[in-house]
Amino acid sequence: MALKCTIPGKTFLVGEYLALHGGPTLCVLTKPCFEVTEAKGTGSLGSIHPESPAGKFVQDHSEYFKNIDLIFEDPYKVGGFGASTAQFLGVYASWMHRESHLVGMEAQFDFKHLLSVYQQYAWNGEGAPPSGADLIAQMKGSLTFFEKRKGLLSVNSWPFQDLEFYLIHTGNKVATHEHLKTLKKFDSSALEKAAYRVQESFASVNSEELVLGVQDYARALQNLEFTCQPTLDLLSGIRSQPFVKAAKGCGALGADVLFVVTEKNQSENIEKYCQSVNVKVIASQRTVSAGLHISEKES
Repeated sequence: MALKCTIPGKTFLVGEYLALHGGPTLCVLTKPCFEVTEAKGTGSLGSIHPESPAGKFVQDHSEYFKNIDLIFEDPYKVGGFGASTAQFLGVYASWMHRESHLVGMEAQFDFKHLLSVYQQYAWNGEGAPPSGADLIAQMKGSLTFFEKRKGLLSVNSWPFQDLEFYLIHTGNKVATHEHLKTLKKFDSSALEKAAYRVQESFASVNSEELVLGVQDYARALQNLEFTCQPTLDLLSGIRSQPFVKAAKGCGALGADVLFVVTEKNQSENIEKYCQSVNVKVIASQRTVSAGLHISEKES
């Protein structure tokens, strides 16, 4: 029997940059999902780069992987959406599934253990280390709140009956690991205040507070110059649409994805607008996914 690990795509709705300070984050996990599949072989990494966190992990556990070929499938084919962390989570879960007796069964479900292992392979000491918040979110699924410094973790569904959201791919890209190498110190207090406002809006199911929190986070990112000009231009246009309540860029410099909150039943309008500016809806609250899933199949 061979293992297949299915891992959802990841987007920071709020919490990018703030995650680097251990602050509160909210990630959404969506379909389509990445897949890491084992096949009998000679230790091939397939499309996984040997110097990636996943590649380094496999090499350090070569005794386990020496007779396994790894097949990584990226349904997005546009970069981003947590491809690198999906690779790492897939190979880690594959190894842990077989070798859990070496570290204790409880470690399979211990996000702190997962984070500590990931840190060994994902950071070379240059610049800001990755937070790992996206990795934890891909493990847990749905809409995951995670606050590293407090060790707080919760999984939620989309509770706002009068609102819907869309993730829009811009076609632009900033390499997160390269961006983090040159990132200077920054004041994250405004980001944190806005993120807590979003978190509280989920707890109280307050749509108005959600909209205000997303607007606050977008404004704080722009004030810190953490939103690139192409995204600012796109945001200016989409915010002018009467059915759009709030919008922000997501991830490194907000470059590759927009998070857009709209009134209910606006899928046709958002699709039409996106076509007019040559961007693409890639996910919504209808495509929210469960987290990491491990299955066995015939070799």
